[in-house]
Amino acid sequence: MRVVGFISEKGGVGKTTACYHVAVALHRYHQKSVLVIDADYQRGGITGRLFPDLIEQFRRGTLPDKTLFSKFQHLYSASNFDPSVNIRHSSVGVDAIVADTRLSNVTTNKLPSTNNIFENNISLINHLKVIKEVIVNLPKKYDYVLIDSHPEISDVLRSIIYASDYCVSPVKLDLQSSVGVPTIVSEIGTVNKDVALMKATIDNNLIYNPTIFSGAMGMMAREYRGTPKQTEADEMRRLRSTGVVFSAYVTEGDGIRKAAQERLPVYDISGTNAEKQSRQFLQLTSEFLTKCP
Repeated sequence: MRVVGFISEKGGVGKTTACYHVAVALHRYHQKSVLVIDADYQRGGITGRLFPDLIEQFRRGTLPDKTLFSKFQHLYSASNFDPSVNIRHSSVGVDAIVADTRLSNVTTNKLPSTNNIFENNISLINHLKVIKEVIVNLPKKYDYVLIDSHPEISDVLRSIIYASDYCVSPVKLDLQSSVGVPTIVSEIGTVNKDVALMKATIDNNLIYNPTIFSGAMGMMAREYRGTPKQTEADEMRRLRSTGVVFSAYVTEGDGIRKAAQERLPVYDISGTNAEKQSRQFLQLTSEFLTKCP
């Protein structure tokens, strides 16, 4: 099982679209068993895409499922930790743990405090490990677990990074969007360093392989005669100077917009632009498999 976090500091960059289409392509075209964890507690985009009937319940905050939020709540109430969650099966063959708006309330500030520094630090470790503990206790049938995150630096994001073997950062190819990539890379490094320190000073039995940043994914790119426009090409070069960037990218266009309206993968939408974007997502997924093996 490989766990990959789709993370970004900025919203509106195509993160959820990338996570959804890579998940579907892994299952449909590469015969992988895939689970998506929707941790985007504001939009719940993948939850709405896979289970349209849940949209209103998500907006009202009345989903009946045992979600990630209830796992954090166990720590806040000092009750016994139960890693079990509800898994839903979608019509496109991808399973999911649905989003929960209450994840916006997750913070280490809610942990019970003591006058004992050691116990306080153990609580911080346990908070970081919540999503990992859920994944470890999942059915062993999944080849990939993809986590769609909310676009901000938070305690939920740190838990996602800790749980992930790899992280990728979908990004719109403009300066305003791509400047967040170094921040994401830095946060991954911070989590890795914090865990190494915790292991050395607090819990020698802590098992952790540092999370790897597998690269930025270019989304909503504009082309001229089949290649990225000059501004997009310049942004790709700038990103490569700061870290790993996927060679494959996805252009903007009506195919993805129409697919979103119909709550279908772009692979199931007709039209020249949809066919082009389908090919691009298939290329992106093939590269994903090499970067997140």
